[in-house]
Amino acid sequence: MLQTMRDNAQGIIAKIIVGFIIIVFALFGVESIVSMGGGEQPTAKVGDLEISEVDIARVIEQQKANLRRQFGEQFDESLFSEELLRSSAIEQLIQQNVAIVQADALGLYASTDQIDEMILTIPAFQLDGKFSKEQFTSILRLNGWSPMSFRESLAQDIKVNQVQLALSLSEYPSDYSVRLNEVLSQEKRAFSYAEISFEGLQESVEVSDEDIQTYYEDNSQRFQSPETVTVKYVELSREQLADQVDVLDEDIEAAYAEYVDSLAEKEERQASHILVEINDERSEEQARAAIQELAAKLSAGEDFAELARQSDDIGTQNTGGDLGFVGRGIFDPAFEKALYSLEKGQVSDPVRTEFGFHLIKVTNVRGEQPGSMEEQRVALEAEVRNGKAAALLAEQIQELSNIAFSASSIEEVADSFGLKVQTSDPFTRNGGAGLAESGSVRVAAFADNVLLDGELSEVVEVDDTAYVMAVAEHKTPETLPLTAVRAGIESALKQEKAAEQARKTALAVAKGEASLTEGTEWKAVELVHAENGDVPRSVKAKAFAMKADESDIVDVSGGVAIVKLKSIDVPAIDTVELDEDERGQLATLKGRSQLASYAKWAQEATEVERTGSGS
Repeated sequence: MLQTMRDNAQGIIAKIIVGFIIIVFALFGVESIVSMGGGEQPTAKVGDLEISEVDIARVIEQQKANLRRQFGEQFDESLFSEELLRSSAIEQLIQQNVAIVQADALGLYASTDQIDEMILTIPAFQLDGKFSKEQFTSILRLNGWSPMSFRESLAQDIKVNQVQLALSLSEYPSDYSVRLNEVLSQEKRAFSYAEISFEGLQESVEVSDEDIQTYYEDNSQRFQSPETVTVKYVELSREQLADQVDVLDEDIEAAYAEYVDSLAEKEERQASHILVEINDERSEEQARAAIQELAAKLSAGEDFAELARQSDDIGTQNTGGDLGFVGRGIFDPAFEKALYSLEKGQVSDPVRTEFGFHLIKVTNVRGEQPGSMEEQRVALEAEVRNGKAAALLAEQIQELSNIAFSASSIEEVADSFGLKVQTSDPFTRNGGAGLAESGSVRVAAFADNVLLDGELSEVVEVDDTAYVMAVAEHKTPETLPLTAVRAGIESALKQEKAAEQARKTALAVAKGEASLTEGTEWKAVELVHAENGDVPRSVKAKAFAMKADESDIVDVSGGVAIVKLKSIDVPAIDTVELDEDERGQLATLKGRSQLASYAKWAQEATEVERTGSGS
């Protein structure tokens, strides 16, 4: 239940945010969310709305979380600089606020009833299909929202959505437009086509030595060897250090205690409760008296589920007060403390929370039972060893960094730590094998101070391993000798000349000045719709763009095609029935055009002030 509630909680908050971003996508495009500009970015002001550093930090964290979800274990945070993420966050916030400012300028607003209705229908705030105020408050607290700030966010969402909806519905297609679109969709064409393959002509094409030499000289930049670097390096890993640490009995005992505590933290309890609210109609003293009266009835033997029908939590009145299975961190601290102090079947004394007074009953308990220390010893020892090795690695990385800074050679660093100097395979700025699979390693190896000045690299951490590198060999790009690329040039020239010859022949056939060569034949295509027919896409597109009885050529995969249009079959516009689905699709397309125009205008019409340097 805990995980479900947390997932629901985070999911619904994410959906509110994502819902707003989707609207901004529609209004301003993908560039509004992902801006790849670099450099330090200032805080900005859009109209009267200020973008604070807190706002920027929040969006940056959202971006990092999204990247982690997208790339999983392959996510390398070092490849996404803070400047880059900051730039993206500011652009996102600017475009969101532009949408809000323009919605306000249009006099749009979200009524209290609209906001209430949306909140009441959000599934994550419901228990057994009904809104639960306690669930609502708990979920907001879990995600760092107050009820007021969440309502304000929903209000902004509703206002901006009104703009999108109004624009998308502003273009209502006429009957003529709908019929014309249907006529075009029902159009059929009959045509013939023949394909001339480039490959079939290459054998007859001759390429001279002069042609090859000229091509080589004119395209020398295409025949450059890649820039590569080979490094000497030392590596220090947690795995290396694991054999150097001692694991004592007291370490195992401490780890076992943490293991037992962690299982207790994961324990879930099925709870039922009876709530007496403190509100405008009931003072705290009155609520306390009411809950004490209910407690007395329980002590006298009355049924908890029956008494729960009197609970002020309307979401659980008819289910015996059942809240389902919950874990720690969901409810009010006082509620949670009481819940986890009870044995199965016990009922608490009255508990005061911000909602009022509760009687809490534990109806079930579930969770993994801890194995004995001896049963867990192997796993615990590995955990302790890895933990100690990780701590030792962190210490030695700092020492490694200090030594690398002052050392004159990679060998000196290796001697200081008793490490072996290794040599990598050559790698480029864009990829390599072994340690060069890491982008961080490649960036460090190609840094100017390492590559050009001969300095040792900074310590580069990749997972549980640290590297220090020195350049062993640096190869700059050079023009490859003609002998190394001659075969490729000859092949390219043959393809080029074959294509030129094929197009010339095809054009002559299309004009009626020549006939198809032996082995090439016409393929007839009877009346087909634009989206139907087993025909190369480019051929069909050409056929539906030509006039009747016209011939033309078009490139196809590996060759060129001659296309001859035979006939066009279209229904008369006055015979086509109106299709309301078609009208809706046309309205959507026109609405998108309106949205694009509005977005451009909104960005130009809204005053954006950047309060720092940069843009």
